[in-house]
Amino acid sequence: MHIQDLKIYLLFVSLLFSTTLPAQKEVQYLQYEDLKPYHFGFLLGLHTQDLIFQHSGVADAKGNRWYASVPSYTPGFSVGIIGDLRLTDFLSLRSTPTIHFGSKEVDLKSDAAGASVISTPIRSNYIMIPLSIRYRGARSNNYRPYLISGFSVAVDMGRDDSEPILLQPLNTYWEIGTGCDIYLPYFRLVPEIKFCLGLGDILVHHRKDDDSEAYSMYTNAFNKVTSRLLVFSLQFE
Repeated sequence: MHIQDLKIYLLFVSLLFSTTLPAQKEVQYLQYEDLKPYHFGFLLGLHTQDLIFQHSGVADAKGNRWYASVPSYTPGFSVGIIGDLRLTDFLSLRSTPTIHFGSKEVDLKSDAAGASVISTPIRSNYIMIPLSIRYRGARSNNYRPYLISGFSVAVDMGRDDSEPILLQPLNTYWEIGTGCDIYLPYFRLVPEIKFCLGLGDILVHHRKDDDSEAYSMYTNAFNKVTSRLLVFSLQFE
């Protein structure tokens, strides 16, 4: 047999074995985990806080109009617990009470000629209690993506009454996000990204503190202020 013929024969044999040998399947971890009626866990994450200002165009005592924005985002820390109730193979009722420690920097500027920007930090430590529906797709080996949506109630425990822009301590949010269950030998690791969109006006329009007169030009400058958060978390279940 010629060397060229031998090469062709070996190539044919290798191709034959590659097509006849069974494909190696990935080991599936926690195969019965999804059949549990409920389970618990905890989460750690990072988030950013934002404020959306609806300006009124009302001038202050000097005839100047004030405008505000959040020019940059500062990451905050999030920690919470998880409770999940199985409804069907693809649906579950989920609650993740979480504390978000963070703040945002607000820039205030008037339309007066040569006016400088006044930067003021607003600290907010939100305790958020959401109730959500989670829809999960079919499992593929050790991965199972999902969509989640629901509503939450938030209490701001880091609110400071002396801040130039005073915000309400209570608010409601619509939450929507996506993530993926990653099945590991002993637990599920679940990365998730979620948007929390504030539904109500959180600006205190009628302040009763000692600084109310000094900050009235800021209070009157806005018709409405809403809050939103972007949260990335790693969940351990």
